[in-house]
Amino acid sequence: MKIKIIKYSIVFLLIASIVIFVTVQVLGHKTVYIERAPYDKTGFIAKEDYNEEFIEIENSKYALTLNTTDTNFTLLDKTTGEEWSSTPQHDTLLVPADARELFLIFYERKVEASKRVSVNIESIQYGNFDFRVKDNTIEVLYRVGGKHNITLTDLPRQISNEKFQTLIIEPLEEKAKDNSTIRRQLSFLKAQFNYVQSEDRHYLKTLTSQDSIDIVYNLIFNESLYTYEDYLEDALTYGVDVSTEIPYFEFSVIYELNDVGFNVKLVNDSIIESEKFPIAYIDVLPFFGAGNIDDEGFTVVPDGSGIYIDHNNLKYNTVGYEKRIYGNDLSVGIAHEIRPAISEKLSFPMYGYNKNGYGFINVILEGDTMSTLRAGFLTESNSNVYTHKIPYAHYRFALRERDAFIFQSSTNQQRVTSWTVPYNTEDFVMSYQFIKKSDSTYFDMVKQYQAHLVETYLLEKITQRERLHLTLLGGYVEKNYFLGFPYQSVESLTSVDGVRNIRDSIQNLGIDQFSITYQGFSNQGIKSTTYKKTNYNGNIGTKRQIEKLIKEFKADDIDLFLEFATLYAHTDKNLNIDKDITQNIFHKPVYRYPYSPATLLADKSKTISYIHNTSATNKVMTNILKTTNMLDTKLITFTDFGTQIASNLNKKHTQLRNEVVKAQQAMLDRFEDQTLQLRNPNLYALVYADQILDLDMVGTIHSIVDYDIPFVPLVLNGYFNYAGPSINIEDSKSVNWHMLKAIETGSNIQFTFTNDQTTKLIKTEYNYLISTYYDFWLNDVKRVYDTMVGLDIFDREIIDHRILNPQGSLVEVTYEGNLKIQINYELESYMVIS
Repeated sequence: MKIKIIKYSIVFLLIASIVIFVTVQVLGHKTVYIERAPYDKTGFIAKEDYNEEFIEIENSKYALTLNTTDTNFTLLDKTTGEEWSSTPQHDTLLVPADARELFLIFYERKVEASKRVSVNIESIQYGNFDFRVKDNTIEVLYRVGGKHNITLTDLPRQISNEKFQTLIIEPLEEKAKDNSTIRRQLSFLKAQFNYVQSEDRHYLKTLTSQDSIDIVYNLIFNESLYTYEDYLEDALTYGVDVSTEIPYFEFSVIYELNDVGFNVKLVNDSIIESEKFPIAYIDVLPFFGAGNIDDEGFTVVPDGSGIYIDHNNLKYNTVGYEKRIYGNDLSVGIAHEIRPAISEKLSFPMYGYNKNGYGFINVILEGDTMSTLRAGFLTESNSNVYTHKIPYAHYRFALRERDAFIFQSSTNQQRVTSWTVPYNTEDFVMSYQFIKKSDSTYFDMVKQYQAHLVETYLLEKITQRERLHLTLLGGYVEKNYFLGFPYQSVESLTSVDGVRNIRDSIQNLGIDQFSITYQGFSNQGIKSTTYKKTNYNGNIGTKRQIEKLIKEFKADDIDLFLEFATLYAHTDKNLNIDKDITQNIFHKPVYRYPYSPATLLADKSKTISYIHNTSATNKVMTNILKTTNMLDTKLITFTDFGTQIASNLNKKHTQLRNEVVKAQQAMLDRFEDQTLQLRNPNLYALVYADQILDLDMVGTIHSIVDYDIPFVPLVLNGYFNYAGPSINIEDSKSVNWHMLKAIETGSNIQFTFTNDQTTKLIKTEYNYLISTYYDFWLNDVKRVYDTMVGLDIFDREIIDHRILNPQGSLVEVTYEGNLKIQINYELESYMVIS
């Protein structure tokens, strides 16, 4: 018996501990809404006061016409004659309600998923919107939700006889002497209450008509002395439910024409929400320009290298595509425990859409860091025959970050959600840019977006392309034992002399145009400690030895970049976990372990990686500048800067994604006098790079995708030096495949080497580098390099790209001078056509 009592006591204590933990997590992070300043609504005209059926603005190239009845609009491209609609059209059938939405609001809830609110149903249906037209712009202010009608629960259902007589009947009888309407309605009101003498109270009957409810409500709350406080008091006294608060929101959207199309701006200052119903995110024009059942077309997304979705690919019932722009947030979710699905990154804030040969790109100008791109099909069928097939692509704009704690019991689990106290204060602005062709292709979208980037960032064409780049791995940490006691030592993979040896070996191949990045030259090697300080190791190279090496390479006119990790720090050496590491929404430091390939779970027996917050990263950058200045070099590589985003969700020091990115850009500004290499950066960092490494050469093959395309490399072509993944590291593909991809995309060749034999890595956590011993790859380096030089494409710009078969495995790329090359990935071969 005592054993059972002890067991039950332990179980009870465990359950109590979990409940207390969840309560602390939820209540300790309770959102306190901070209201925005009142929005200036001067000049707005209410819908019912607007006399015109349409509002039209136009310039020499476009005309935008907005219907004042439902705020739908059309955009006429005067050059092509094509008309684009804000929602899908159909000749005979009514388009599904979901596809008629212009905007959707989702608000936060603690225990359930965010709740959707239809702007059509909660605003447009009631005419709750206003217009402001000025400076060739149209602004629409939507008032969404709230109480549209008085209901029975807004009325007192039980009232004491004393209150009923003194606060309601007597004041109304006095007014009824001079007001015939009140005199007539007072008789009606008395008939709606039953008096129960034994309880000395009046009961309200069930009113079925809205007119009846409105009459009783007006008499009680507007004409009598009965107040809302009396209503609450009576509800508490008699145990009656009161009318609950209903979500209410406001936001405005501005449409403005320009020379390439039009901009859409969701004005953050105009947003009204409440502490109880904070907005999670807003879908903006989810179906603009969308086709339907009889239309052809495609969607292009810059996921990885790029993906292509045919609008008639019969994948209409697959799960839709949804991905956060610039990648998932490292501070959100459980990626520290379970490896997330492996997929490429969405590094550019844009997509392309084509309908019946006409196309546009949609580029986010502001709010990109807080946005998600969604694409898919909305369908409707009758007797197993599709009546609607609507391919859509649109952005979802987030106002705050959210995460969840999973409350797990023996029988079920419950997701408890928390969200950030501060909210995103940026506007969301997107630019629809239309292509002036009736038979446009994805390559036309490439050129349209490239032109946008050139104009936005004042890009200049490069005069010479890199041909071969080598990443050399410096050192690693080895676990050893002395008298049975474990200790760690830093061992060499490529010492300073090894760098010289590999350089000489490449030159002996007859290759004289190449550059080198020296990764892991300090701070314990390739899994480096924080670079808040630079620590050299004699087994790799002392400070003096590296300084001498740099001078030698300068004399030989070979670029030698020094590589630094900026976001990640392996181990807590020289770190203050509380001050230097970014935190998740539960005040926990954000970290990662390598994952076990068998279980896909974190392997905590291996080296941990902590993620710096922006303050610590800034200190790292200061030290990198100091280190490279002392070594007299301006050639710098960042391993992980601008590649991933980690919000700091600590309640007291919250930095949302947009704030982190601005801080990163400010740090990059400090390196304007340096030559920078970045590895697979997002757009906001990419524009600072002089050379890009590890650029994705494939796209995520989501179930809705037909094939990948080299959209991103084609956009960068001619303006950046870029290389794909190292040929010998990305060994899921053959050497020939990598060579063909370089031919197709105009990218540089990259290998990753060690000077020492890598067999010593087999039983270590570095065994993924087993294929990096340089001597095994020299023949491949020579063959690939000579092939690329023989084709004479290094300094030519790509002027066209086409997919020649349905599976995307046969492509044709055209370089300047009408050099056409067909590439067959199934046979891993190429052929010069002209």
